This record gives sequence, C-alpha cells and structure tokens, in this order.
Amino acid sequence: MSNKKSLYSWISFPLIEFPLSSIFLILFLALCSIFVASLTYNIFWIIFSLLLLIGSLFPYFIKTEYKFYDDHLVVKYFKFLRLRKYSEFKCFYADKKGLMLSTFAKPRGLDRFRGQSIRFTKSQNEREFIIEFFEKKIGNRY
Repeated sequence: MSNKKSLYSWISFPLIEFPLSSIFLILFLALCSIFVASLTYNIFWIIFSLLLLIGSLFPYFIKTEYKFYDDHLVVKYFKFLRLRKYSEFKCFYADKKGLMLSTFAKPRGLDRFRGQSIRFTKSQNEREFIIEFFEKKIGNRY
C-alpha cells in the first residue's frame, strides 16, 4: 500500500446511513428465516439460509472505506484490503447509489465479479468529484 496521502477518501456504511431500508432488510431476513423454519424444523437449514442471505448482503452490513491515489484505489472492508490499479479498468458507469469500474470496454454482466463497485455516501458529496476523477483516469464513461 502507498505511503502517500490519498487524493480523496470517504467511508460508506449503508446500515447506518439508510435506517428505514435497514429495518425493512432485517424484517425481510427475519421473515425468510420464519419461512424456512416453517418448511423444515432443522436448525441447520435455518442458519444456513440466513448465512447465505447475510453473506450476499455483507457489504451492506459493514463499513467500507474508499481511498483514491494517483495510480490506484484502495477499498477496505472489515479486515479485507483491496488495491486496484486504474489501468485495470476500461470503462465506468454510474447509477443512483454508486459507480462501477469495469474491466471490459463496455458494461457487462460480469462487472460485479471482475470490476470494482464504489458506493457513495447518503449525501453523495463525493459524486461529482469522483465522476470527474474517473473521466480523467479511465475516460470511457457509459
């Protein structure tokens, strides 16, 4: 990791930033576990189904820290640190909650697995800067 100071950074924590959505999500998870419990009375399947659901939504439940440097970005969740060079990405596109950096020349379905998702904070103060930043670094916007 670089010892240089980051150009821009922020922390996103959807569980706290979106309390109403978080309440509905937790209620949904509770209803799913009740549904699985009604199908089977085996505690293993109830716990297994909850772990699968929570595992797929894991980034929602933890803080994610984004740091942007001249030639790479660092994404830190929980105990995991991911360093990606901008040269790996060939295009990017924004949606209402974030930005997706794609390793393909055009957006593809595999972007969720090969690319890098960047989630904005609720206030989205960083949105304009980051879009402009990636216009300069990657240039290919969709």
